[in-house]
Amino acid sequence: MTKTAYVEIHLPALRRNYALAKTLAGTARVWAVLKSDAYGHGLTRVALALPDADGFALIQPDDAVTLRHAGIGAPILLLEGALEEGDVDTAVQHRLELVLRSEHQLQWLLKKAQPVTAWVKVNTGMNRFGFNPERALAVVRQLQATPFCRVAGLMTHFACADQLGTPLDEPWRRFMQVVDATGLPFTAANSAALLRETCTHGAVARVGGLLYNNNPFYPDTRLWPAAAEPVMRFAARIVHVGMLQAGESIGYGAAFTARHDMRIGIVGAGYGDGYPRAAPSGTPVQVNGQRAALLGRVAMNVLAIDLSALPEVQIGDEVTLWGAPGLSCDEIAWRCGTISEELQCALTSRVPIRQIVADATVSAIPDEQTAPAQCLAHL
Repeated sequence: MTKTAYVEIHLPALRRNYALAKTLAGTARVWAVLKSDAYGHGLTRVALALPDADGFALIQPDDAVTLRHAGIGAPILLLEGALEEGDVDTAVQHRLELVLRSEHQLQWLLKKAQPVTAWVKVNTGMNRFGFNPERALAVVRQLQATPFCRVAGLMTHFACADQLGTPLDEPWRRFMQVVDATGLPFTAANSAALLRETCTHGAVARVGGLLYNNNPFYPDTRLWPAAAEPVMRFAARIVHVGMLQAGESIGYGAAFTARHDMRIGIVGAGYGDGYPRAAPSGTPVQVNGQRAALLGRVAMNVLAIDLSALPEVQIGDEVTLWGAPGLSCDEIAWRCGTISEELQCALTSRVPIRQIVADATVSAIPDEQTAPAQCLAHL
């Protein structure tokens, strides 16, 4: 069956982005973050494309087991730890490392008394999970006194690392209270912190956004490395070309009215494929390397674009919706008032994936739907 919308996943770009993260991280190991199906890029696909990765981090224990069954032997960290008591057994069986973030998880570990590797999470202001610094120190001491638990280190997740106007000094001070008291290795840096503060790199940097070319600071690009490349390209075909007369409207709600005669194209992708309905008129797409503007509301299966300046474009021509040089997913997300991760995760199962395995090759997969800133003061 013909599909007018499709996604390309560029694995060479993914590998180069990982290598870039390794360079930026210095001596820290880099664990690729694969939560939410690797941000919509495909859990197993991404993991297998990074055979030299230092490790991986994700949420769901079942996903970690899937990777083990696929032959992934690198360390895997469960970012939210055991979601239920039985996950402790799963972690032991499949050599998974656990984040320890709550009292009930602590009780599960003590009750099971099995050989586990844990990272104790310190709450530095996100206020979802983790122990306050004083309690975290006590938990570390308690686990170190057991014969079965190896405390690999300390972990935190900054609430505002992606907000350049918000200093990290206070959360860093809270975290370093525990680091200094225990002398343990730590993992604190996500992509935003990796780019902002060299001292947050620690023993392990957890990199997601940079891996998939998602700039956490967009539209600010000052800290974003120019070498980062798009990995996901979302594209569709033009299914109709027509004219819109001055004064005529197009689409649901007559949300766009032409001020002059316009040549328009109807593109075979909509919110049923995962393109955001929130995208306003004027949101850019790319046709034959040139920009064109979205017109009116995005429908379930189609969207309209302005072809007035592109008279050569015809039915069947390809339209890049995001992921080409000069048309980032970040820009489309910003136009919609959201972040690129949401758009990538929202792609629906009906969109086929074309896997680019080398810089000049494409493999269709019909069955799958699928320069650092100044360091913080050591406070």
